[in-house]
Order: sequence, then C-alpha cells, then structure tokens
Amino acid sequence: MASIQNAVQVMVDKLVADMQGNQPLTAEEQALVSNAITKLTDNAKLEQAVVAVAESHINDATGALQQVSQSTGAALQTATESLTQTSTDLGNKSDKLDLLDAMAPNLNRVESLQTTNNSLQVRPLMPMTPIDIASTSSNNRRSTPVFAVYDSNGETHVVRPGFTHNANTEQCRLEFLKLSANGAEKTTTHTSFIYTNAFEQNPASKIYYYGTSAYVPLASKNNSADIQYEIVYSTQDSQTTAVANYGGVFCKSSGFTSITKPKLDLNATDQFGVSTLTSHKYNEVGVLYDNTKHCLVMVDEGTSVLVEKYRDGNIVTNTAIANAEELQAYVDAGDFTVVKFIYHNIQWPYGINSYNHSETTVSGYGTSYYGFFGRYNGVTKMGEHKYSVHYRFTQAKRLEPINYFFSNSSGHYKAPNANGTYSPDSEVRVVLETFDGELLGMYSYQARAYNAGYDCGVLGSAISCINPYSGAGILNEHYTYNQYGLGRTCRAF
Repeated sequence: MASIQNAVQVMVDKLVADMQGNQPLTAEEQALVSNAITKLTDNAKLEQAVVAVAESHINDATGALQQVSQSTGAALQTATESLTQTSTDLGNKSDKLDLLDAMAPNLNRVESLQTTNNSLQVRPLMPMTPIDIASTSSNNRRSTPVFAVYDSNGETHVVRPGFTHNANTEQCRLEFLKLSANGAEKTTTHTSFIYTNAFEQNPASKIYYYGTSAYVPLASKNNSADIQYEIVYSTQDSQTTAVANYGGVFCKSSGFTSITKPKLDLNATDQFGVSTLTSHKYNEVGVLYDNTKHCLVMVDEGTSVLVEKYRDGNIVTNTAIANAEELQAYVDAGDFTVVKFIYHNIQWPYGINSYNHSETTVSGYGTSYYGFFGRYNGVTKMGEHKYSVHYRFTQAKRLEPINYFFSNSSGHYKAPNANGTYSPDSEVRVVLETFDGELLGMYSYQARAYNAGYDCGVLGSAISCINPYSGAGILNEHYTYNQYGLGRTCRAF
C-alpha cells in the first residue's frame, strides 16, 4: 500500500503542473503547501491508523465471506438431501400414476354407462310458470307445434306459430321466444300478428300469412365466433301467393333488402340425410347451415353463385354452382346441416291415430296418438306446414337435428247422465334421440280432467318442446274444461 506521504506528494505535483499553464503558485504559497506536506508525512500515527482501519475492514469482510461460505455449504447439503428424497417420492408416485393410463378406458366406460342410465330414466315434467293468458275465450288459444333449438347452455329458442289469422288476438300471434335454462321464465324476443291481407317487408306488428320462419344461431360476417340467435324469414316478394312471387330468405337484423332467392329446385342432402327444399312454395323451405362459419348458405337464383347469410348481412362468394351434382359435392366436402323452416300458421302437428293408424292432426280430445318429428327409417318429418322441428346446438357449436318421438294414452270422457260419468286420466311420453341413435332423454307428463265428465285436453302434443341439456320446456294441452291459453314452462325432475 502506498504511504500517505507519497500520495500527497503526487497530488501536489499534479496541482502545480496543472496550474503552470494558468496562474502558478507564488513562492509563499508553495512554502505553505510544502510545510503541510511535511506535517502530514511526519504524522506516522495517522498513517498507521488509516492502514489499521483498512486492514480491520478486510478482516471483517474475510470473516463474513467465510460465514457465507459455511452457510451456503450447509444449505447445499440440505438441498441435496431433500432432492434425493423428493426424487424417491416422485418415483413412487410416477408408478402409481402409470396405473391411471390403464384406468382411463374403464372410467370412460363408467361415465358412459351413468349417462345412458340417466337417459333411460323417464323423468316426470312439472309445470312451472304460465306463459299464456288463460281465458274462456277462444281468442286465447295457442297452437302446439314449434320450431325449437336446444342450446347446450340449457336455454331454448322457439318459434310458436299462430293458430289462426287476421286479428290482433293471442290465437293469431307468431312468437319468437327464449326459455331460461331453469324453466322459470320466457323472454319474447319478437312477435307479430298474422294477416292474409297485410304484407310488410320487415315484419313489425303484422306478418304475412304466406311464409315460414326459423330461429337459429348465426355469426357476424367478420367473426365466426360471434354467435347470436337470429330470426330468419322466408317470404313472398309482395302480397301474393304465387310461386313466381316467392321472394327468398333474409335475416331480421339485416332486413328485407338483404333477401336471397334460392335457385329453384336445386337441392342437396346433408350428412344427416335431410334434403334442402327450394320449391319456392310459401309453406315449405329448407336451406343449408354451415357448422364451421355459422351462416346460412344458398345458391342465388340470378347468379348461380353461393351466398353466405350472416346476422349482419351477406357475403357473395366466388363459388359458382351449375347443377345439383356440384352442390352435393360442395356439401359433402363440408360440415352442413339442413334447417327446415316452420309455417307461420299451424294449428296442430301431425301424428298417427292409435286407433286406425292414419296420419292426421293431433287435435282430438281424449284420443291417443303416436309419431315422431325428425328423420326415422328413411322418412323425414320436419317443419314446413305439418310438423314440429327440433335441433340441438352442441358445446362444439354444431347445429344438429334430433328425433322427437311421442306417444300418449288418453281415455275418452263420458258426460254426466243417468248412467253416471267418467273422467279419464292421460299420459304423454316423449323420447329425444340423435339421428345416429344416442338417447338424450325420456320424459312424461300425466294429467287428470279438471271437472267431472271432461277430458284432460289434447295430450298428444302437450309437450311442445323439452331441452335435453336442462330439462326445461313448454307444456300446452291447448284446451280443457272451457279454458284456453294453457301454455306454461316446465322442468324435468
């Protein structure tokens, strides 16, 4: 270590050298500095003290470093022992986890059996909340067929056709609604009264009798994941029933000006065996739904190119379709579902009379019926002007048709007279199943006559819809003991 004397001398020499270029020290100033240096260099104790302090700090630092080294060594030893034990434990647990690979198929099998077992149980339906206005007036009667989409979130989106027309009463109401997953309430998203003598391009309070509707999940043009339920109309172009005046299909949100007229009788069959229907008749329509883009797809009548219909408008593609073979090839290469619309005015759905096996309207009080809506044994009965139609919108965001089987057993009433009276009990059962045979649910509703000598209403179509995800639906016997407006939500338990 350099002495203080040497350090001070170097400092002074530098000071003098720096000042030579400016104003050098006077002889007197240089003498004062020299005396100061002499006193500093002669002060041995000061130098020894500074050195001692420095050496003391070094010793302290050395001691601290030695302590850190010892502590770190101990910690490393402990960590090594801990890692060794952990490695042993992980090895044991890894052996146990390997067993899960063999258990996985069995667990899946158990889960599948539990799901099947739950589906095989017939679940009773309980009425929950009135959705119609009960009245002795026939103005309050409501039809029982529906267009229904069962969302995997438990909600149900429904089109309820009108029972009749040309008035602003309940029986003339076309209603689009949403049922909550818990069956506690319905929300009417739009409603119009049906008229044969009033045509509105964008239906508000009135809607033209000669048309069909659907209520489906559609995306926006710029985002296929932005899916919301949308009302879709199929309508004439003016107040006339002629096939030549069929207007086409449009979404309510984008308006009548976005209408697309499907090419006449150019059809294809989807993966479920259901065919589109483009006859241009006002009461029968079926169009393609793209499960990837979540839009409706049709071949434009005027240009023969594919048009994609979204909630907020159309995308006119560059894909030209010349004939049915090309359309079928396009459908086979994608993931499509045919959406069958429902007519605006259906009083009753069609079913089979258990007595004579004839297909007829399910409208008889105290009459037993059976039948299905969907596609079964090569026969399609979906929507249009005769049938209900049921779809599910899965967790994978796919719109899939489902089969709705129904059967009711109803005895006929006997009016009071001298020979007594009879008031029958009735039951209707419904089974929901995918087109490939997966059982989704079984449901039952039982009823008794509300008064002696009366029946229980029209039980064959009393379960209008029932969501297999949530068990929420609509009950409506249509009429019993001088009362109409019997619709109410229900839940399966």
